[in-house]
Amino acid sequence: MLLMFKSKMFFLILLLQGLTVAVIPQSHNYFIPRNIQKTYHKQTRQPIGLPGVNYWQNRADYQIEAEIDLETSLLSGEESINYLNQSPDTLDRLVFNLYQDIFRKGNSRDWDLGKEAVNDGTEIQSLTINGIEVDFDNRKQVSRQGTKLVVSLDHPIKPKSANEIKVSWKLQIPDKRTVRMGKYSDSIMFVAYWYPQIAVYDDIDGWDMISYQGSVEFYNEFGNFDVTLHTSSDVVVWATGMLQNGADIYDTGVWTRYQAAQNSDTIVPVIRAVDYRNKQVLRNAEGNTWHFKAEMVPDFTFGLGKGMLWDASTLKLSNSLKKDVLISAVYPQSAVSYNKVAAYSRTSIQFMSDVMPGIPFPYPSMTTFCNGRNSGGMESPMMANNGAPDDEANLFGLTFHEIAHTYMPFMMGTNEKKYAWMDEGWATWWPGLLVDSIFQQHHYHERTVRNFESSAGNETDVPPMILNQLLGSNYSSLRLASYVRPAMAYHFLYDALGNDLFTRALRYYMNVWQTKHPMPMDFIRIFEMVADSDLSWFFNPWLFEQAYPDLGIKKVTADNTIVVENKGGLPLPVSLSVAYTDGTQELFTYSTAVWKNDDKALLIETPSEKHIREITLGDKKVPDVNRKDNYLLLID
Repeated sequence: MLLMFKSKMFFLILLLQGLTVAVIPQSHNYFIPRNIQKTYHKQTRQPIGLPGVNYWQNRADYQIEAEIDLETSLLSGEESINYLNQSPDTLDRLVFNLYQDIFRKGNSRDWDLGKEAVNDGTEIQSLTINGIEVDFDNRKQVSRQGTKLVVSLDHPIKPKSANEIKVSWKLQIPDKRTVRMGKYSDSIMFVAYWYPQIAVYDDIDGWDMISYQGSVEFYNEFGNFDVTLHTSSDVVVWATGMLQNGADIYDTGVWTRYQAAQNSDTIVPVIRAVDYRNKQVLRNAEGNTWHFKAEMVPDFTFGLGKGMLWDASTLKLSNSLKKDVLISAVYPQSAVSYNKVAAYSRTSIQFMSDVMPGIPFPYPSMTTFCNGRNSGGMESPMMANNGAPDDEANLFGLTFHEIAHTYMPFMMGTNEKKYAWMDEGWATWWPGLLVDSIFQQHHYHERTVRNFESSAGNETDVPPMILNQLLGSNYSSLRLASYVRPAMAYHFLYDALGNDLFTRALRYYMNVWQTKHPMPMDFIRIFEMVADSDLSWFFNPWLFEQAYPDLGIKKVTADNTIVVENKGGLPLPVSLSVAYTDGTQELFTYSTAVWKNDDKALLIETPSEKHIREITLGDKKVPDVNRKDNYLLLID
């Protein structure tokens, strides 16, 4: 009766998800910080993981016009921001992200950039808020705190109000040290985090005041972008969103192939090397104006270059009512292996749309832009700024990883500054599902296992729930907590729940929270709600505690019961091979769920009439920091 009652309650919750659970659950299985508890009392979030009846989030729509000079690396721009304060709060200040102030003299950084890279940061030439100009000489009104610009308001912004903000600025695109963006050569530049951006004001912390120091990434509001970029006549631009005026810019041949790519499931070479030789790429000799639009994205970036090749095709999603996805790969002619990236991108997007997570790709385009470096990559909405690894498996994995971020954090709006594991873990785990299928000799998952084993249980292995901005001074800890450990956690949670239950929970979580700002307990509680069970036995050791992977053979009893001890505390699958003296063998396998009762040991019964010769525990697909106690040879 109890199980039936709980199941009925679960479906009732799904049907009535708009109703709020105002009372905080009595379960104390997780540490819930006080600021998170307050969201339950305010009913902006529900303790079961759903948005509350009072959930809100602000919005910023941008209209930007900028001029960029590839040769001098100078960018100047003007923007108009329509900022919707949809919160119940009166805002007595506005906070802006000036991310390129990471290069500003006197600012803190996670590593030394060298004096030649340091500059004056973002130079604000004018700023008006609802028609009132801000006096930058008034230090009581204006302050710069790291990469934040804080403006106190004489006329506070009222709740539920629309506000107009105008900014004029200029900055130097970095060319000495490229931190996630910059000028990579005389002919290649990728521009990100380049415009004064309204910081997030949310129901948990109010204004996001975490400064950008290099290691920790981003947290942005959603909005529409209408962007105009002015460049010289020999530069081609690719950007977030869809180009609005291609027919006015591209030569007839390029424009014809671009239109063909928009209707083709085969890859079309839109811009070829021969087009540059024949000077048949761009129409205008006096410069170009590029116009892009993007809807409901948290950021806008663009790449530009001379002599770049461009392959494109369109993927028609069978399970989507949205528009098809225009997929592009842009690369210098020296990146010879990049002619495969458009196909890799198609495969990745198809897999994520149909299989894992099984939600249609949320944006109408995706461009992977090669900056000419050998490795590394950085995601942004509808754009990736990638290097070109020589190894095909690495190139495929990198392509997939950066595109995977389209879902997390861009569709989901997670806070990378605090909880990078909520996106990097997925973008690390998902690619392995395909890499190990296509490039079987690469052993992606086994490499991740070895990477985890090398540091798990050390002082640097901190729980992912430790806020990311606190880990910037130790990149190895940040990397382990944000990428490797959560990728392992998602993999073994999948093992514990099984494909059907896991994907149902993941899709429900993503459908409920897309274009919102989910936090860790939202994710955890929804998985528990869909699974209809307490999963603290899994989430606590993997996310909150300093448990580590260490299973060992403790002993064999007189009646041939093998005792497997979970010495490190992490729930993991168990694979035990037993060889008997009569020449027979037996394999015992248990999913991660075998530890759901918080047992410290597993008792495995073998036939009492047989004599055990040797026992082998584990395999290469399950991490274990000490494999010395995974083998036992019994000598009569």
